[in-house]
Amino acid sequence: MPTGYLPQGYQQHYNPNQRFVQQPKSKRSGAKLGTDKKSRPVVTAWNKSKSRGFIKMVAIPCNKTKTKSPNSDKWVATVTFPDGKKTFTAFWNVNTKKLTIPDLEMVANPSKNYFGTFVKRR
Repeated sequence: MPTGYLPQGYQQHYNPNQRFVQQPKSKRSGAKLGTDKKSRPVVTAWNKSKSRGFIKMVAIPCNKTKTKSPNSDKWVATVTFPDGKKTFTAFWNVNTKKLTIPDLEMVANPSKNYFGTFVKRR
């Protein structure tokens, strides 16, 4: 290994007792699937990025409307940005258990503990 090289995901910190201490990168996103007081499913998620800052999201199912697709349900997501809150329409895929917010181009995947951007495949 060349001098000064650290594997990706590790930062270099000086410690007087040891030469270098390797620390893993800090977590940048997270997502959880839970229930609220009325026993409805709730997805909570957070993301930290340079462009958007720290954002939080809470999504609950919307019972009043139905989607045309049998694989997805319509949800309402409230996203908290550094400058305020906004409400978006989200879609919960029943098969993959992912919540997609098309207006923000973001996806919350509670099984992988991820909330971030997605790229549409052609």
